[in-house]
Amino acid sequence: MSDARWFEIDTAIAAAVRNFTWAGSFYGKISAADGTEDRILVEMAFMHAMQSGHTSLEVALLSMLDLCEEASPTGANRHADPIRRAANELGGRPAILDGTAARAADVTRRFRNVAAHAYDTFDYTQATEAVDSAVVLASLLPSEIARFRQAIDP
Repeated sequence: MSDARWFEIDTAIAAAVRNFTWAGSFYGKISAADGTEDRILVEMAFMHAMQSGHTSLEVALLSMLDLCEEASPTGANRHADPIRRAANELGGRPAILDGTAARAADVTRRFRNVAAHAYDTFDYTQATEAVDSAVVLASLLPSEIARFRQAIDP
């Protein structure tokens, strides 16, 4: 019987995919937004979708590490370490994310920090790499997680 914790993992991955997809859509609308209020609304929606997408991915990765009986990372690198672990085989478990997905996840992780502290200084033209990574993750996460799940919980 499959572990019931997959329900939460699947929910978090679906939220990550949804938010990363929305982020890509919102990003494409920033330059066309007329007026200060419209521009701010689209920028804020974009930044929030990026933050929510990565946070949902992080929740899923931590849940998968827990499923594999791995302790959650702590300390100064507690947000980077789940991605590093997910990108590698450890203790007999396969990698959760391939290299492409792991690199994209690290980019969205770094952008989450930018968005959390951008306040009035956000420059959307500097977000191209993060948006590209969000689009990659939205397309790869379902198959990456399905592959991992099949390997550990057939």
